[in-house]
Amino acid sequence: MKPFLALFRAGSHSLHPYAVARLAEQNFDYALSWFGDGHPGELGLADGAVFVHQQPGAKWPGLEQTLAAHWETIQKYRYIWLPDDDLLATPEDVSRMFAICSDLQLELAQPALTRDSYFSHLITMQHSEFQLRFTNFVEIMAPVLSVDMLARVFHTLAGQVSGYGLDSLWPRFSRLGRVAIIDDTPVKHTRPVGGPNYDFSKKAGLAPAHEDWLVSASGFVETAADYHINFGGLLQTGDAICIGSTSGEIDAVLKALLTSCNGLKGSALMLTRYLGNHFNYWAGSHGNNRYPRALLRVVLNQALKHADIRFPRPATPDAETETDSATASLFARGDLS
Repeated sequence: MKPFLALFRAGSHSLHPYAVARLAEQNFDYALSWFGDGHPGELGLADGAVFVHQQPGAKWPGLEQTLAAHWETIQKYRYIWLPDDDLLATPEDVSRMFAICSDLQLELAQPALTRDSYFSHLITMQHSEFQLRFTNFVEIMAPVLSVDMLARVFHTLAGQVSGYGLDSLWPRFSRLGRVAIIDDTPVKHTRPVGGPNYDFSKKAGLAPAHEDWLVSASGFVETAADYHINFGGLLQTGDAICIGSTSGEIDAVLKALLTSCNGLKGSALMLTRYLGNHFNYWAGSHGNNRYPRALLRVVLNQALKHADIRFPRPATPDAETETDSATASLFARGDLS
């Protein structure tokens, strides 16, 4: 038994065979939550699968049933990946994705999407300047969860059809530094956003947007659906950067984001809103920040201390004025510096 499990919600046209090629050489097992006709074994699509659970219907109701039926097996793994069936991935990238999650002790993550992917959110696209980014958002298209995190959020699947809203809710069950989008292991989303799951929503009489409203209202999610923030990340150079209180820190983050987004297919409006989210988060709404942004570095350093990743204090003239007395006292503690 390997330490990681890829659980594919799959049908007869699923692309999972590409991700499980050369499986003996990888660090993960795989299983199928099957929504297609017939049995995948008879179609040659389940070779080496740990289990196959046949459950027709939409992705999230089907996964809820599969997870419940096979929880005794699933809980033996350290991480579980729950990708859509139209994602194209190499087994080597899947193995590396799992390894990164394990090394950094992430609780919730996803691989970024390749630049030729169909997409809904700029934050999910591969950012060329980064190895990975610590975010407030992981899309339900391809989440990877620690088994403890999966147990923590399982109850949120009850009554779901589209799963809309879960991607903003789930990070609230974790903490900063444990939620990330991994740019170094991208997957390709091969079909336009929407597809058959929208038909299930229509039959259920609940539009995905309305389902998002219900999830957000019940989970105290007050921010806009596209209010996505990269709080920090690891650059391709190996340097760690994050939003802080100084202008130099937010400038460095915005520069890396802007460079990363050059050439992406998103509109000028989408890019402006995306970058604007970061500026507004740094500047605060009417100056009413609940906490100094310098605390992001404190929390990230604490979360990633085990991996020897440090987010350095800025060497700028205004660095000494970036914190109030309470923040300074936190920096003075050796375990949070």
